[in-house]
Amino acid sequence: MPAQPERMTTSRQRTVGSPAGLAVLALALAARLAALAATSGYVPIHDDRAYVRHALALERLHRYPLFHMGHHLVPTAYRPPGFPVFLAAVHAQLANGTLNARLAQCAVGVALVALVGIVAARLFDRRTALVAMTLAALSPVLVVFGSSLISEPLFTTLVLAAVAAALRARAAPRAIGWAVLAGVAGGAAALTRSEGLFILPAVALIAWRGRLPVAPLAIVLVGIAVVAPWTVRNAKVLHAFVPVSTETGNTLAGTYNDVSAHDRAAPAAWQDPRLSGLYPAVRAAHRFDEAALDRALEGVAVRYVLDHPLYPLRVAAHNALRLTGLSSASWSAWSLHTVSLPTRAATLVRMGLLLTVLLAVAGAFDRRARRMPAGWWLTGLVIAGSALLINAEQRFAVPLQPWLILLAALPISAALDRGRSRGWAQLVTWRPARWRPSLPLRRAADHGRPTAPPSHARRAP
Repeated sequence: MPAQPERMTTSRQRTVGSPAGLAVLALALAARLAALAATSGYVPIHDDRAYVRHALALERLHRYPLFHMGHHLVPTAYRPPGFPVFLAAVHAQLANGTLNARLAQCAVGVALVALVGIVAARLFDRRTALVAMTLAALSPVLVVFGSSLISEPLFTTLVLAAVAAALRARAAPRAIGWAVLAGVAGGAAALTRSEGLFILPAVALIAWRGRLPVAPLAIVLVGIAVVAPWTVRNAKVLHAFVPVSTETGNTLAGTYNDVSAHDRAAPAAWQDPRLSGLYPAVRAAHRFDEAALDRALEGVAVRYVLDHPLYPLRVAAHNALRLTGLSSASWSAWSLHTVSLPTRAATLVRMGLLLTVLLAVAGAFDRRARRMPAGWWLTGLVIAGSALLINAEQRFAVPLQPWLILLAALPISAALDRGRSRGWAQLVTWRPARWRPSLPLRRAADHGRPTAPPSHARRAP
C-alpha cells in the first residue's frame, strides 16, 4: 500500500507529457500561431506600447524610462516590472522586433495550457486534466488576447505555477522545497500585476493541510523577498513606499467617479482619468510626483465610495455581464481595440466567454468541485474581485479563465465517464455474435423434433 501514492503521482506527472498531452500542447501552439498569422498587421498602440517602451529602456539603459513633464523628468513605477523584464529578455536573446515578442507570448500561452493540465491532474484525474487542457488550448479568450503584448498571459501563467507548486507542497511529506517554488512564482506574479500581492496569502492557504503552517509561511515570506528589491528601488527613486506599482489610484479613480456612474453607453465602466478629464485639480497638484498622485487618487476614490456606498455593487453587476460575455459584442470589440487587436474576433471572444461560464456553472455543482482546497477558491475570488470591482475590459478575464476552465472540464469529463460506462467504447468495436438457438428451439431439439432457426437468424456458412 505505501507504493500506491507514488503510482498516482507518477500518473499525474505523465498527464502533460503523455502522447495525448503533447498532442494538446501542439494544438495550443497551432491555435496561437494561427492567431498571430490572422493579426499579422499588429502594431502596439495602447498599454502594449507602454510595455514595449519600458522593455526597450531596460534593455538599452538598464533602468525604467523617465517621463518629461514640462521641464521636469519624472521617474515612474506605474507599470509593474515583470512583463517589461520578460520583453527585455526576449529582445536581448532574439533581437528587437514585435514578432519575436509575440512568439514568446505564444510560448507563454502554451506553458499556461500545460499548467492547467498539471493543476487539473492534481485536483482531479487524468481524463479531466486532458479535457481542461483542450479547453485552454482552444479558448478564444486565451488565444486571441494572447496575441497582444499585454501582461495578463504571463501573470496567469505565474499564478498557475504558484498554485501547482502549492498543491505539491500540500501533498508532499517534505513540503519546504515546493513552498519556496510557490513563493518565487507568486512573487514574480506580484511583480507582473500588483494584485498578485493579494493572491500570495490565498496561494499559501492551498499548501496548508491541518498541520503547522510552515509551508504557507514559507510561501508568503519568499514571495515578499522576491518583491522586496523592487520596493527598495521605488523607495530610492520615488522617495515613497510603493510595494509594486503606482497604478492603483489611477485605476480606482477611473471607475469611481461621476462620469462613469452616469455614462449611459457604458455605465460604471472604467475610463482613463487623463483622457476623460477626471479629477483635474488632483492630477494638476501632483503632476511631478507619481507616488503622491497615486495616493491622492486613491483617496478621492475611497471618498467617492463612502459618498455612494451602493455604487460598488452596481459596478460589480455591470462588470459581471461584461466578463461573462452577457454584454453586447460591442464591448468585446472595445476590449480588443484597447489591446491593439482587430475587432473582427469580437463575437468569437464573446461566445467563448459565455460557453466557458455556462460549463463552469454546471461544473460548480459537481461533487468533485466541493473537494477543492479553500485556497484554490480564494485565489479565484481575488482574481475575479479585482476585475469585477474595477475594470472589466475582457483582457482582464484572462487570469480568471483557468479557474473557469477547470470547473468547465468537470461536466464534460463526467459525460465521457457516463458514456464509457454505457458501452460507447464497445459500440465502436462491436462485432456480431454467433446465433444461438432460443430456449424453445433447444427444447424441441431435445425431443428429437428438428426445428429450423427462424429466417431472420439464418446465416450463410
